[in-house]
Amino acid sequence: MNEKSDTNNWRNPQFVDNNGGARLAGNLTLGAQLRARVKSGWALGTFVIESPVPNTLSALSLAGFDFVVLDMEHSAVDFSKLESLIVAAQAAGLATLVRPWGEDVGLIGKILDMGASGIMAARVESAARAQAIVDQTRFAPLGNRGFSPLIGYDALAEPLRALGDSTFVVVQIEGRAAIDNIGAIAAVKGIDAIFVGPYDLALSLGVPPGSPPVTAAAEKLAKSVPPELLLGIYIDDPARCAEWAGRRFALQCVSYDGRMLSNGARAIAAQARSAMTAKR
Repeated sequence: MNEKSDTNNWRNPQFVDNNGGARLAGNLTLGAQLRARVKSGWALGTFVIESPVPNTLSALSLAGFDFVVLDMEHSAVDFSKLESLIVAAQAAGLATLVRPWGEDVGLIGKILDMGASGIMAARVESAARAQAIVDQTRFAPLGNRGFSPLIGYDALAEPLRALGDSTFVVVQIEGRAAIDNIGAIAAVKGIDAIFVGPYDLALSLGVPPGSPPVTAAAEKLAKSVPPELLLGIYIDDPARCAEWAGRRFALQCVSYDGRMLSNGARAIAAQARSAMTAKR
């Protein structure tokens, strides 16, 4: 038996086989469900940035989202708050990707140990950076992720195999250099998906967000990425979801928590004022 098989087949002597263990195991392997959903055609997600509280996760689950991205780069979320959000997402049945704020070694492993379904790494512009992400998200021999026999992992009979299979690794393409290097980035083994960030990509290209050059850059990227690698993108307008899915971008983050709250509040206020105007 080779080294890889030995690692995959290691059985947890503390494994718990009961209803509680089954529920915890399901929470820890939501990333595998997300991967399967994207491969089957489409997964609907959104960013949590401006209202990072547990009730937001419940609301998004009830709305019908499949996954969320907890954005640590652009929000006030830090490690003191992150774990409670991951737990809330698990309770709501949402796969959870976390977008770290930096590249510190150990940052990603800490996030995954908190129970996140995967990582969305921002501003990946080279194969070397992509490999560094894989090193922190994958166990040996594919990467160098560390393992600690945490109590929660007692829900898994073969934790290294289960965690390795379910961790969903996304690298985000947000600059001109990344587009130029996409072939080398996509060739790094251990990546699940390439995700386009259209706003920062537009800034890098020197064009307004939503302009044709951004769409052209995304289409160029799609042609350079092998079919077995999944593609994702952020979308402002949900009416464009089918259009982007037709371009292979099946991992879709549509809008974000603050924008949806604002849009919903505006719609309610407008409807109330319209009703009052009609009554006069």
